[in-house]
Amino acid sequence: MRQTHASITPRSPRRAAARPPGLPDRFAARLHAWRIDRDLAAGEVPWSTTAHAARALHLATDRRRRALAGSLEGLVERSQRPPSLLRSTPVEPCREQVRDALPTIMEIASRLRDGAPLNPRGLAALRVLLADGCGPCYTASRLDALTVAAEQVREWLDVDG
Repeated sequence: MRQTHASITPRSPRRAAARPPGLPDRFAARLHAWRIDRDLAAGEVPWSTTAHAARALHLATDRRRRALAGSLEGLVERSQRPPSLLRSTPVEPCREQVRDALPTIMEIASRLRDGAPLNPRGLAALRVLLADGCGPCYTASRLDALTVAAEQVREWLDVDG
């Protein structure tokens, strides 16, 4: 049995989706995952469509949460390896950014693994952050760009936030 730990209950009954997400909704959520994740990260409510609700529920499964935590831990591990001519990934993490954001990154990974309910907005924002090859995980932009982004994700993970 898959465990899901999310809070997608609408604050207002009139805004709720008319039905729970079914197989076609789950398929649409997978097909349009990148767009829906960006919508959720931008503040779109998960119950705005059944595809958004299905995606939010998918992001909150134990398996998906463990995968996100593993991605964060892998990012840290790759950033601590010495530079190599033979890359294991297409884009290498920015060592300085990851080093500066390390406490927040590890706190987020711990929260993903603890099983407590998390806000789908934070889960989607984390997925977008990790997948953006031009984002603060992988480029040396502003000195504290990844720290700021990780702190925002941490804040958005709060169910009350």
